[in-house]
Amino acid sequence: MLLLAGFVWSAFFCSGQTVLSGKVQSAEGLPMPGVSVRLLNLVPGLGTTTDANGQFKFKANVSGHYLLRVSAVGYLADSLRVLIKGDSLRADFILQENHHNLAGIQILNTRNLTEVNRDYTLGSIAMVLTAGAAADVTAALQTYPGAAPAGNETGFFVRGGTAAETTVLFDGMLVKNAFGSRLPDLANRSRFSAFLFDKTTFSTNGYSAAAGQALSSVLSMDTRGVAVKSSTEFSLIDLGLGAAHTHRFKNSSLMLGGNYYNFSPYHKIVPQNTQWKKDPEQKQLSMHYKYKTSETGMFKVFADYSDTRLSFYIDNPNYPDKDLLFNRNENLYANVNYQDFIAGDWKLFAGVSYNKTLESGQVSTAESGSKTTEGAVLFNTSPYFQNDEVWHQKFSLSRKFRGSSLINFGAELFENSRSEGYAELSRKYSDVLAAGFAESELYFTDQLNLKSGLRLESSSYLRQLNLAPRTALYYQFHPAHKVVASYGWYYQKPDDSFLTQTADLEYEKSIQYALEYEFKVLFRTLKLSVYQKDYQQLVKIKTPVFSGFQAYGPPLKIEAFNNNGKGYARGVDVFWKDKQSIDLIEYYVSYSYLDTKRDYIDFEASARPAFAPQHTFNLVAMRITSNARWQFSGTYTFSSGRSYYNPLNPVFMGDRTPHNHNFSIGINHLPTWIKGLSAFNLNLNNVFGFKQVYGYRYAYDGSRRTAILPPARRSILLSFLMNIDGDEFNH
Repeated sequence: MLLLAGFVWSAFFCSGQTVLSGKVQSAEGLPMPGVSVRLLNLVPGLGTTTDANGQFKFKANVSGHYLLRVSAVGYLADSLRVLIKGDSLRADFILQENHHNLAGIQILNTRNLTEVNRDYTLGSIAMVLTAGAAADVTAALQTYPGAAPAGNETGFFVRGGTAAETTVLFDGMLVKNAFGSRLPDLANRSRFSAFLFDKTTFSTNGYSAAAGQALSSVLSMDTRGVAVKSSTEFSLIDLGLGAAHTHRFKNSSLMLGGNYYNFSPYHKIVPQNTQWKKDPEQKQLSMHYKYKTSETGMFKVFADYSDTRLSFYIDNPNYPDKDLLFNRNENLYANVNYQDFIAGDWKLFAGVSYNKTLESGQVSTAESGSKTTEGAVLFNTSPYFQNDEVWHQKFSLSRKFRGSSLINFGAELFENSRSEGYAELSRKYSDVLAAGFAESELYFTDQLNLKSGLRLESSSYLRQLNLAPRTALYYQFHPAHKVVASYGWYYQKPDDSFLTQTADLEYEKSIQYALEYEFKVLFRTLKLSVYQKDYQQLVKIKTPVFSGFQAYGPPLKIEAFNNNGKGYARGVDVFWKDKQSIDLIEYYVSYSYLDTKRDYIDFEASARPAFAPQHTFNLVAMRITSNARWQFSGTYTFSSGRSYYNPLNPVFMGDRTPHNHNFSIGINHLPTWIKGLSAFNLNLNNVFGFKQVYGYRYAYDGSRRTAILPPARRSILLSFLMNIDGDEFNH
């Protein structure tokens, strides 16, 4: 294993022979720095960016016909078909300004200037190549500042917020259950393939008034446009297999696909910390239809269904015998959306999404001393269920005015219901939340801009209104230097499991302040952020025994509710990215310092929650060979020890786990001897086998404890993807 890791890093330093060079200028004859120059027909595209004089140069060990494409924000892309035969080539380009673009912001994408500078965005290929992420959307994004490693928790954690404080949007529409089941000690993946998306972005603060019900972050996943051509693809991985067919029509495309996963063979090879009774098994079907209605218009329909079953044993420190948990998760997600320009410069977006999740299973517990005369353990088995159903409907209009300024307003409706039960008990509730929003971006000068917005929400179940002001000031005092100051109020309903028991609660609230600086020149980027987040009106509950409202524990008996909880999160985020300081190597470094405490749920006092490490550090490097046939990646992650509850420690949540380290590697190969586009991928997580402890679970009296460990010390993902007659993966 050590030799393999050394091979990956040493492979970063090979070089090519053929040189492609040239210059990129504007229509006025001025050199254009920072322009992307890529050889297409390769995945990912091989290329570089222009220097301060608009010049570019890169090496490539390829031969044949390729498309050399140059692109820059605010300008129409240009391309030239070149024949590479071994000789060096030179090509010069002149880019024309894109008049549908406002100060580098395309209205069609509804991306706001002040938001862009705080977002961290990954394309599908980058997510697949990030070592340790195993092509999981959120696992790749966790390497960026502000995001914390999930550890044993399911969800996406940003700047001291819980997983529930991040709203997930699929093409602008809500996904209520974007991850698998929230099970004890198991961090489930996000549900959707990375290849569906053109880009995936998460915001850390100051996000648009168009996004609500998120105290900490908005995770936006935007799908690709119409497929280029018809193709059939297959996938074979060490966990299962899949297939899909994409048919290209004149102005549209339709993809139909399915996957089957069975972890049993994999678990027989890779040692597991989790004691499985039934290895996870999943069946999944999906459909994606895209229709280009005009030059600027797009209509999309997406549907996904999955059925997952598993069971495993859990150490219960209160009893000498293990508990057995069986779980089944059925999830249906559908999304229909349309966007285009209407009546001249007005941009319309309209969409509806539906998410239904059926969760069911049973828990078998063995109480101490409960045995038959023959010595067999008697198990107390209790069934449970949790069903969610959510409709989301959204409408918005945006338009430019007075040159480059923007106005955006709209309305949305959330209709959701939750029913749940345990043993003989059951409860449910339903709610309709209506929201309206309006915001503007005022461009005073090319250097000074102001975004301001208001969001109004009303819940029929809580019978309450909230009004959330948000504003951000953007100042670019130099082409390479930008500063953004933001302030905003954010509201969110309490957890559904609380609302099934009482309507006598208020919205939870966070007030956020942030100051951010960005330096960007050529292919290097530096971002520095400082922020303060004040939590108010958090839900507090009274329980007989501390539970932490975790996924596993005693049946939760709540004796009282209130909104007296509070907390704070403040910190510093640092991000440095360098694309090509070393030939064909791209790397970035992220660091987050987080000071946070909260008094919420049944916390006995204000304390750091278990999901919020104080220090997080990531180093991610990628190396693509000059012929783009091999890609190597490495990721090192450090996070400081997590807090956990020890009933014998008089300081509440005063204990800390050891620091966590993780080094992962990835190898991707695109063979030439197979027709179409094919890829072999190997992803090794925690190569050196660092011991990782996420916390401890104690008996009520503190006499016994059990460590919370990852499912396996190391994990391996080996996959083969093949697309017959296609140049990209769509499923």
